[in-house]
Amino acid sequence: MPNGRISTATIPFVKISWREWHRAAGLAGAIAAVALLHYDTPTTDIWVHPLLEQAYYIPILLAALWFGWRGGLAAACLSGMSYIPHIMMAWSFDPEYRAAQYIQIGMFFAIATLTGILADHERAQRKKVEETATTLTEVYTQLQKSMEQLRRADRLSALGELSAGLAHEVRNPLGSIEGAVQILGRHDLAEETRQEFEEMASREIARLKGLVTHFLEFARPQTPRVVASDAGLLLQSVAKLAAETARMAKVEIVVESAATGPSILMDPEQMRQVLLNLTINATQAMPKGGKIRLRAVQDDESVRIEVEDEGVGISPENVERVFDPFYTTRSDGTGLGLPIAYRIVSQHGGHIAAWKNPERGMTFVVTLPFTVSGVEAASKGH
Repeated sequence: MPNGRISTATIPFVKISWREWHRAAGLAGAIAAVALLHYDTPTTDIWVHPLLEQAYYIPILLAALWFGWRGGLAAACLSGMSYIPHIMMAWSFDPEYRAAQYIQIGMFFAIATLTGILADHERAQRKKVEETATTLTEVYTQLQKSMEQLRRADRLSALGELSAGLAHEVRNPLGSIEGAVQILGRHDLAEETRQEFEEMASREIARLKGLVTHFLEFARPQTPRVVASDAGLLLQSVAKLAAETARMAKVEIVVESAATGPSILMDPEQMRQVLLNLTINATQAMPKGGKIRLRAVQDDESVRIEVEDEGVGISPENVERVFDPFYTTRSDGTGLGLPIAYRIVSQHGGHIAAWKNPERGMTFVVTLPFTVSGVEAASKGH
């Protein structure tokens, strides 16, 4: 042997729990009890002997179910060893009956093997299901973590885009103000030119104030204070507020709903802000005049408020972008009006959509639920 050392072979063994030891001992005791009863019962008792012969199957089946085919064969072997001496001693005078009992012992092994194989298969399937469930749980946990990371990354990406958009919007008026200040610093500047650049600087400062105000409204939305409000009266008030702007643009505003429409739960001030913004946008989209139609349509569980115009419309590829922050088709727009409207409607548990009309113009649709639960759930989510 190398280096004079004696090699030792490891003997494989199977760890058995106390519960399994108790089960094995109980099965052995049950087989022993059946064998003793069998030996103690006279052969003349033709009714008890068949019952005792069948009683061996109980520990054999239990052993196969608990320990698999190996356990079943061990129980069958122990039962056969307990039964064979009785056959040889008690039934030597009847060869036919003795042969039938040997066949019975063979059935012990057959039943034990078949039951054990089925039990092992069932255990393997159960273990596979448990492993699959564990794997699915781990995958689900990892998926949740990945989703949270994606949400965090999405929020950071949105914040980056928002910051970039805000910086872009702020840079233009700041550049104009900087240029105006430099020109106003000249001592030989004509009074007319000075007034012109002062007015330009004032306009750009007002534009910056409006941009910051809209940005704060978008970044820090107020929780809706919902009350039961009349959709028809709301549309009438929006039409009155936008009447002067529409008149100057040669636009007619038509409220096609009744004076009193369906009553829904909403914050009337916030929703008036949304609809007024949509109406003003529609007015500005009709440089040659036209007609704006305001209507409220009641469904089973919601109310649709529609603002339809006859303006220049929006190209199909840009319709989905109109609710993105800082996206605008107007040179003097901030690109925050529609995103703020989208946020307000979402807080009310509703949704806002836009589509191009078949002939000309756009239709913006605000859908609001009747139930307060949708509003409360949306408010809590924000």
